[in-house]
Amino acid sequence: MKRTLSIIILLVSTFGFATEQIPDILIWKNDTIPLHSNPLGSYPKLDDLNLFGDQDAGYSTACWRGYIAEWKIIDNKLYLSNIYSCDYSYSENKIKADLKKLFPKEYENGLVLANWYSGELSVPNGKLIHQELKIYESEWILSLKKGKVIDKKKFDNSESHISIYTQNQDSLNEFISKKINWNKIPRLEKGIHKVYGLIKSGKSKTEFSVEIKSRTEYKELEKEALRILKLLPEFDFYIKAGEVINVKYTIPIMFNENYRPK
Repeated sequence: MKRTLSIIILLVSTFGFATEQIPDILIWKNDTIPLHSNPLGSYPKLDDLNLFGDQDAGYSTACWRGYIAEWKIIDNKLYLSNIYSCDYSYSENKIKADLKKLFPKEYENGLVLANWYSGELSVPNGKLIHQELKIYESEWILSLKKGKVIDKKKFDNSESHISIYTQNQDSLNEFISKKINWNKIPRLEKGIHKVYGLIKSGKSKTEFSVEIKSRTEYKELEKEALRILKLLPEFDFYIKAGEVINVKYTIPIMFNENYRPK
Protein backbone atom coordinates (compact mmCIF):
# COMPACT_ATOMS: atom_id res chain seq x y z
CA MET A 1 0.00 0.00 0.00
CA LYS A 2 1.39 3.38 -1.02
CA ARG A 3 1.78 6.05 1.63
CA THR A 4 1.58 9.74 0.84
CA LEU A 5 4.06 12.44 1.79
CA SER A 6 3.04 16.05 1.21
CA ILE A 7 5.55 18.78 0.51
CA ILE A 8 4.89 22.28 -0.74
CA ILE A 9 6.93 23.90 -3.49
CA LEU A 10 5.63 27.33 -4.43
CA LEU A 11 6.22 27.92 -8.12
CA VAL A 12 5.33 30.25 -10.87
CA SER A 13 7.04 28.40 -13.69
CA THR A 14 10.05 26.60 -12.20
CA PHE A 15 11.17 24.91 -9.00
CA GLY A 16 12.80 27.18 -6.45
CA PHE A 17 15.51 25.41 -4.48
CA ALA A 18 18.69 26.35 -2.68
CA THR A 19 22.04 25.46 -4.23
CA GLU A 20 22.27 21.77 -5.04
CA GLN A 21 24.51 20.05 -2.49
CA ILE A 22 27.34 17.76 -3.56
CA PRO A 23 26.54 14.28 -2.24
CA ASP A 24 28.77 11.89 -0.35
CA ILE A 25 30.13 8.83 -2.18
CA LEU A 26 29.18 5.21 -1.53
CA ILE A 27 31.08 2.25 -2.95
CA TRP A 28 28.83 -0.81 -2.84
CA LYS A 29 28.55 -3.90 -5.01
CA ASN A 30 31.37 -2.63 -7.24
CA ASP A 31 29.40 0.55 -7.98
CA THR A 32 30.23 4.13 -7.03
CA ILE A 33 26.96 5.79 -6.05
CA PRO A 34 26.00 9.32 -4.96
CA LEU A 35 24.85 9.22 -1.34
CA HIS A 36 22.58 12.06 -0.29
CA SER A 37 22.46 10.83 3.31
CA ASN A 38 25.12 12.12 5.70
CA PRO A 39 26.28 9.45 8.18
CA LEU A 40 29.29 11.48 9.31
CA GLY A 41 26.96 14.28 10.41
CA SER A 42 25.75 12.14 13.31
CA TYR A 43 29.26 11.43 14.61
CA PRO A 44 29.05 12.76 18.20
CA LYS A 45 32.46 14.48 18.20
CA LEU A 46 32.39 15.82 14.65
CA ASP A 47 32.61 19.46 15.75
CA ASP A 48 35.82 18.67 17.65
CA LEU A 49 37.55 17.23 14.60
CA ASN A 50 39.81 19.46 12.55
CA LEU A 51 39.27 17.47 9.39
CA PHE A 52 41.96 19.01 7.21
CA GLY A 53 44.36 20.43 9.78
CA ASP A 54 46.00 23.68 8.70
CA GLN A 55 45.30 23.07 5.01
CA ASP A 56 42.95 25.41 3.18
CA ALA A 57 40.05 23.19 2.21
CA GLY A 58 38.21 25.95 0.38
CA TYR A 59 34.52 26.79 0.52
CA SER A 60 31.50 26.14 -1.63
CA THR A 61 27.80 26.98 -1.32
CA ALA A 62 27.22 23.54 -2.85
CA CYS A 63 28.95 21.91 0.13
CA TRP A 64 27.68 23.50 3.33
CA ARG A 65 28.89 20.62 5.50
CA GLY A 66 32.49 21.41 4.49
CA TYR A 67 33.56 17.97 3.26
CA ILE A 68 32.68 15.03 1.02
CA ALA A 69 32.82 11.65 2.72
CA GLU A 70 33.47 8.37 0.93
CA TRP A 71 31.90 5.20 2.31
CA LYS A 72 32.13 1.50 1.63
CA ILE A 73 29.79 -1.32 2.55
CA ILE A 74 31.77 -4.49 3.18
CA ASP A 75 30.19 -7.63 4.64
CA ASN A 76 27.08 -5.64 5.55
CA LYS A 77 29.04 -3.08 7.53
CA LEU A 78 29.38 0.62 6.74
CA TYR A 79 32.92 1.97 6.70
CA LEU A 80 34.27 5.48 6.28
CA SER A 81 37.06 5.20 3.71
CA ASN A 82 37.95 8.83 2.92
CA ILE A 83 37.07 12.43 3.67
CA TYR A 84 37.76 14.93 0.89
CA SER A 85 37.62 18.70 0.62
CA CYS A 86 34.60 20.15 -1.16
CA ASP A 87 36.46 20.61 -4.44
CA TYR A 88 36.80 16.82 -4.75
CA SER A 89 35.07 16.55 -8.12
CA TYR A 90 36.87 19.27 -10.06
CA SER A 91 40.21 20.11 -8.46
CA GLU A 92 43.50 18.31 -8.89
CA ASN A 93 44.57 19.87 -5.60
CA LYS A 94 41.77 18.35 -3.54
CA ILE A 95 42.66 17.66 0.08
CA LYS A 96 42.18 14.31 1.79
CA ALA A 97 41.79 14.00 5.55
CA ASP A 98 44.08 11.76 7.60
CA LEU A 99 41.64 9.16 8.94
CA LYS A 100 44.28 7.48 11.07
CA LYS A 101 44.93 10.74 12.89
CA LEU A 102 41.25 11.63 13.23
CA PHE A 103 40.11 8.17 14.37
CA PRO A 104 43.18 6.56 16.02
CA LYS A 105 41.18 3.94 17.95
CA GLU A 106 38.73 3.00 15.20
CA TYR A 107 41.10 3.12 12.21
CA GLU A 108 42.01 -0.28 10.75
CA ASN A 109 43.33 -1.20 7.30
CA GLY A 110 42.44 2.19 5.87
CA LEU A 111 38.85 2.09 7.11
CA VAL A 112 36.77 3.34 10.02
CA LEU A 113 33.70 1.35 11.04
CA ALA A 114 30.76 3.75 11.34
CA ASN A 115 29.59 2.25 14.62
CA TRP A 116 28.08 5.60 15.67
CA TYR A 117 25.52 5.50 12.87
CA SER A 118 22.04 4.07 13.26
CA GLY A 119 19.36 5.00 10.75
CA GLU A 120 18.51 4.63 7.09
CA LEU A 121 20.52 5.22 3.94
CA SER A 122 18.81 5.90 0.63
CA VAL A 123 20.93 4.37 -2.13
CA PRO A 124 19.82 5.41 -5.65
CA ASN A 125 19.86 3.07 -8.61
CA GLY A 126 19.27 3.61 -12.31
CA LYS A 127 18.32 6.75 -14.21
CA LEU A 128 17.77 10.05 -12.40
CA ILE A 129 14.12 11.06 -12.83
CA HIS A 130 13.95 14.29 -10.82
CA GLN A 131 17.03 16.21 -9.71
CA GLU A 132 15.58 18.34 -6.91
CA LEU A 133 13.47 15.58 -5.35
CA LYS A 134 16.33 13.05 -5.67
CA ILE A 135 14.12 10.50 -7.38
CA TYR A 136 15.80 7.69 -9.31
CA GLU A 137 14.28 4.79 -11.23
CA SER A 138 14.76 2.65 -8.15
CA GLU A 139 16.49 2.84 -4.79
CA TRP A 140 17.61 0.74 -1.90
CA ILE A 141 16.70 1.72 1.64
CA LEU A 142 19.30 0.27 3.98
CA SER A 143 18.52 0.14 7.69
CA LEU A 144 21.60 0.30 9.91
CA LYS A 145 22.22 -0.18 13.60
CA LYS A 146 25.59 0.88 14.96
CA GLY A 147 27.12 0.67 11.49
CA LYS A 148 25.71 -2.76 10.61
CA VAL A 149 23.16 -3.26 7.83
CA ILE A 150 20.21 -5.06 9.44
CA ASP A 151 17.65 -4.73 6.64
CA LYS A 152 17.47 -3.92 2.91
CA LYS A 153 14.47 -2.96 0.83
CA LYS A 154 14.39 -2.08 -2.86
CA PHE A 155 11.75 0.29 -4.21
CA ASP A 156 10.64 0.93 -7.79
CA ASN A 157 10.15 4.64 -8.52
CA SER A 158 9.84 4.28 -12.29
CA GLU A 159 6.12 5.13 -12.28
CA SER A 160 7.08 8.74 -11.51
CA HIS A 161 6.06 11.08 -14.30
CA ILE A 162 7.16 14.61 -15.19
CA SER A 163 4.46 16.36 -17.18
CA ILE A 164 5.19 18.27 -20.37
CA TYR A 165 3.36 21.16 -18.70
CA THR A 166 6.00 21.47 -15.99
CA GLN A 167 8.92 20.63 -18.26
CA ASN A 168 7.98 23.23 -20.85
CA GLN A 169 6.33 26.49 -19.82
CA ASP A 170 5.39 27.20 -23.45
CA SER A 171 3.32 24.00 -23.58
CA LEU A 172 1.35 25.09 -20.53
CA ASN A 173 0.87 28.62 -21.86
CA GLU A 174 -0.33 27.28 -25.21
CA PHE A 175 -2.77 24.89 -23.56
CA ILE A 176 -4.25 27.64 -21.40
CA SER A 177 -4.55 30.18 -24.21
CA LYS A 178 -6.31 27.69 -26.50
CA LYS A 179 -8.80 26.66 -23.82
CA ILE A 180 -9.97 30.13 -22.77
CA ASN A 181 -13.63 30.59 -23.64
CA TRP A 182 -13.90 34.33 -24.14
CA ASN A 183 -17.68 34.08 -24.47
CA LYS A 184 -17.81 33.47 -20.72
CA ILE A 185 -15.67 36.49 -19.88
CA PRO A 186 -17.07 40.04 -19.67
CA ARG A 187 -15.28 43.02 -21.14
CA LEU A 188 -12.20 43.71 -19.03
CA GLU A 189 -10.63 46.95 -18.00
CA LYS A 190 -7.23 47.73 -19.50
CA GLY A 191 -4.20 45.86 -18.23
CA ILE A 192 -3.44 42.29 -17.22
CA HIS A 193 -5.73 40.47 -14.81
CA LYS A 194 -4.03 37.55 -13.04
CA VAL A 195 -5.65 34.56 -11.44
CA TYR A 196 -3.43 32.14 -9.51
CA GLY A 197 -4.31 28.48 -9.63
CA LEU A 198 -2.89 25.81 -7.33
CA ILE A 199 -2.30 22.31 -8.67
CA LYS A 200 -1.44 19.52 -6.26
CA SER A 201 0.02 16.34 -7.74
CA GLY A 202 -1.76 13.18 -6.66
CA LYS A 203 -1.84 9.39 -6.80
CA SER A 204 -1.18 9.15 -10.54
CA LYS A 205 -0.46 11.41 -13.51
CA THR A 206 -4.20 11.78 -14.14
CA GLU A 207 -5.23 12.22 -10.50
CA PHE A 208 -4.43 15.73 -9.29
CA SER A 209 -6.38 18.47 -7.56
CA VAL A 210 -6.95 22.06 -8.65
CA GLU A 211 -8.09 25.15 -6.78
CA ILE A 212 -7.96 28.93 -7.15
CA LYS A 213 -5.75 30.78 -4.66
CA SER A 214 -6.36 34.41 -5.63
CA ARG A 215 -9.43 36.59 -5.93
CA THR A 216 -10.26 39.23 -8.53
CA GLU A 217 -13.13 41.63 -9.11
CA TYR A 218 -14.12 39.40 -12.03
CA LYS A 219 -15.51 36.16 -10.62
CA GLU A 220 -15.88 34.89 -14.19
CA LEU A 221 -12.07 34.84 -14.50
CA GLU A 222 -11.74 32.64 -11.42
CA LYS A 223 -14.33 30.20 -12.76
CA GLU A 224 -12.68 30.09 -16.18
CA ALA A 225 -9.20 29.57 -14.75
CA LEU A 226 -10.46 26.70 -12.60
CA ARG A 227 -12.25 25.12 -15.57
CA ILE A 228 -9.13 25.31 -17.74
CA LEU A 229 -6.77 23.78 -15.18
CA LYS A 230 -9.19 20.91 -14.63
CA LEU A 231 -8.96 20.15 -18.36
CA LEU A 232 -5.24 19.32 -18.17
CA PRO A 233 -4.98 15.70 -19.41
CA GLU A 234 -2.03 14.82 -17.17
CA PHE A 235 0.32 16.32 -14.61
CA ASP A 236 3.32 15.45 -12.47
CA PHE A 237 3.29 12.30 -10.37
CA TYR A 238 6.10 11.30 -8.02
CA ILE A 239 6.73 8.20 -5.97
CA LYS A 240 9.82 7.63 -3.84
CA ALA A 241 10.58 4.65 -1.62
CA GLY A 242 6.95 3.57 -1.54
CA GLU A 243 5.59 7.03 -0.76
CA VAL A 244 3.61 9.24 -3.10
CA ILE A 245 5.16 12.71 -3.04
CA ASN A 246 2.54 15.45 -3.31
CA VAL A 247 3.97 18.62 -4.81
CA LYS A 248 2.05 21.89 -5.08
CA TYR A 249 2.51 24.28 -7.99
CA THR A 250 1.25 27.85 -8.19
CA ILE A 251 0.34 28.69 -11.77
CA PRO A 252 -0.64 32.18 -12.97
CA ILE A 253 -3.29 32.56 -15.64
CA MET A 254 -3.30 36.00 -17.23
CA PHE A 255 -6.28 37.58 -18.94
CA ASN A 256 -5.96 40.65 -21.14
CA GLU A 257 -8.74 42.24 -23.16
CA ASN A 258 -6.26 42.68 -26.00
CA TYR A 259 -6.09 38.89 -26.36
CA ARG A 260 -9.81 38.55 -27.03
CA PRO A 261 -10.42 37.22 -30.56
CA LYS A 262 -11.80 39.87 -32.86
